[in-house]
Formats: sequence, structure tokens, C-alpha cells
Amino acid sequence: MAGSALVTVLVDLVLILAAAKALGWAATKLGQPAVIGEITAGILAGPTVLGTHLSQTLFPPETRPTLAVLANIGIAAFMFLGGLELDLPSLRRRRGAIGAVSLAAYMVPFALGCVVGLVVLERHQADDRLSFALFLGCALAVTAFPVLARILHDTRLIHTGIGQFSLACAALVDLLAWAALAVVLALSAPGGSHWRWALVLPAAAITWWVTRPLIARIAERAEGTQTVITLGVGGALLYGALTEWIGLHLIFGAFLFGLIFPRAYRPTAETGARVLSTLLMPGFFVVAGLAVDLSSTDRTGIIELVLIVAAAVGGKLGGAYLAARVGGLDSATASVVAVLLNTRGLTELVILHIGYTLGLLDTGLYSMLVVMALLTTAMTAPTLRLLDRRNHHRGDNETTSARAGAPASDPVTRQ
Repeated sequence: MAGSALVTVLVDLVLILAAAKALGWAATKLGQPAVIGEITAGILAGPTVLGTHLSQTLFPPETRPTLAVLANIGIAAFMFLGGLELDLPSLRRRRGAIGAVSLAAYMVPFALGCVVGLVVLERHQADDRLSFALFLGCALAVTAFPVLARILHDTRLIHTGIGQFSLACAALVDLLAWAALAVVLALSAPGGSHWRWALVLPAAAITWWVTRPLIARIAERAEGTQTVITLGVGGALLYGALTEWIGLHLIFGAFLFGLIFPRAYRPTAETGARVLSTLLMPGFFVVAGLAVDLSSTDRTGIIELVLIVAAAVGGKLGGAYLAARVGGLDSATASVVAVLLNTRGLTELVILHIGYTLGLLDTGLYSMLVVMALLTTAMTAPTLRLLDRRNHHRGDNETTSARAGAPASDPVTRQ
């Protein structure tokens, strides 16, 4: 990298951090999670607000690949944290409900997205109508696991039964999303390295029965916190590289390594991973936001956006709620789970960016889908507060207790 390009990247990182911090603070003052401000910062960096010339002056095209690499490292660190937070033993009694809710929360919006793609968005369709419709289904069906983890942290739901149940469902929904996306990409571009998917199950088995006890032994013999931090962050990046090579995306490898990392050393590993994530992850929102351009959106585009949001929200809320009720959760808990699973954001942006890069989405549709991701994520916090007030008014204490961090009164834990 030339010296001038390096200077630009370093300055851009400082600008991104400052903008993310400022808008994240503003979002919290408005009762939103900080991640809403960070996504907004990314959109503001694009040509919609700054204009093409100023946007490219601040973030030159030749420096954007470097920013993207750094942002993905931050994402891997954050997904490692998400894996550390997931409490698997507490979920074993709800395996059936988790599977049913996850499947419904994915398939219903996926089907609606395919219909919208085939019937409504004709002017945006690529040469392969089937791949376009299937990709749109994937985009609408996503639940952003890392963003949901952030919201659960901010609302103090992360250590409750509802929070853990929703986080497990989100992880499974995202796994379905990447599996479906791999199929769509295979249909749109036959051939390639899809044979690597055959390595997923063997790699998972080796991870659980070989790597997990090996990591525990190494951590026991480690001297000093730096060794534990290096083991945690380095392992997350290595597993991220493995799943990226397989075609599953790096976030799942980092998350898997967080799952198997020994819990006795979690506080130490969290320290390094959280610093890395805080410094680098906001860059992804800017990289994704630079491609957003809403300046040419017309009346038809607004109608399309409304239909996209309606299909995404209706499918996700309806599918998740009904499946949760059938799975034995009470109405108040099912509502909270459905609202949480409607969260999109980071995973959504990753998938949309893939579609945009491969030419499955044009700039206009990509921009509308990014707005949809922002709106559906912004809905989560105020809707949770509304449900909290309604349940409190009715005498239900599930949501209030969960938000206060009292897992013992959580209906998911009790059932």
C-alpha cells in the first residue's frame, strides 16, 4: 500500500470511529441501541447525503478494500464475543421450540420475499429471475445475530431465558440464511468450490471433540492474560478463515470458536476481543453504506420500499409468534421473541453487499433493502418498551423481569 493510501486509511478509521461514537450516543439518547447510529453513520457517508464527489474524496475507492478487511476482523471479534455469551446448557430443555421458531421465522419471510421478488420488483430483476427471487427471499428472512446480541446487551436481556432463547433462534436462522444463500449462489453461478460444503460436518465434529478439549488444556497452562487473549482472538480469526474458505462466511467460524472457548477464561478473552470489535466493526457499516444511493428514488420506489418492509416485518413477526405459541410459549413471551427476531442489520448488510457485488441487486434495490434493515432494527427497542408497558399493565412480569436481569422469573426458563 502506498504511503498516501495508508494515511487515508488511518484518517478514515478515525473519522469512522468518531462518527460511530457520536451517532451511537445520539441513538441511545433517542432510546435506540447504539448500533442504529453506527448504521446511520454508514449511510450518511454514502452519496445520498454527501454526494458522490465528497463521498469518494473522504473514502477513495482504492482504500475501501483495506477498510473492508479491517471491518471483517472487527466482525469476527464481535461474533467470538457472541459465542462466549451463549449459554448452551440452559437451552437444552427448549430444543424443539428453538428449532420450530427458527424454521418459521426464516421460511415465512423467505416465501414472502420470493413472491415480492417475482411479482412486485419486475423493474429490478436480473437476467435470472429465479435467482433474483430466491436472493430477495434470503434478504428478507435474515435475523442479524450480532446486532441482536448488541440489543440484548443494551436492554439487559442477554443473561435471561428470553434473551438466550432468542439468541439461539437467531443463530439458527442465520445458519439457515447462509445455507440458503449458498444454494442461490450455486444456482446463479454453477461450478466453483461448493464441494467445500461437504467439510462442514467433519469440521464441526473435530471442533467439538478435538479442538474444544485441546483449547481447554492450552488455556489451563497459559501464563498471563495476553496469552489467553491471543488464544481467543487468534482462534476466532483462524476459525473465521476456515468457514470463509468453506463458503459459510467468517462470522460462523468466529461464533463457533466462542462457543467452545472455556468459560473459566471468558472475562480475559472478552477484554481483547471487545477492544478489537469496538475499534474495527463500525467500519463495515461505512463500507456497506457507501454503496447506498437514495437520491434517485421515485414514487414507485417508495411503494416498493413499503411493500418490502411489510413483507419482511409481517413474515418475521407472524411466523416467529405463531411458532412460539405452538411451541408452548405464552403470548407475552412469544411476542418478545418475535420482535427480537425481527432485528436485522449486520448480517443483512453482509448478505446485501454480496448480492450487490455479484450484480443480483442494482443500486436502487440495494439502497431500499439497506433502509429496510435500518427500519426493522430501529423498531425493536420501542416495540419492546411498548410490550413491556402493556404486559406490566396486564400484570404480566415476564418482560419487565427479563429486562431487569432476573432470569428466575423468565417464562422460557420456567417452562
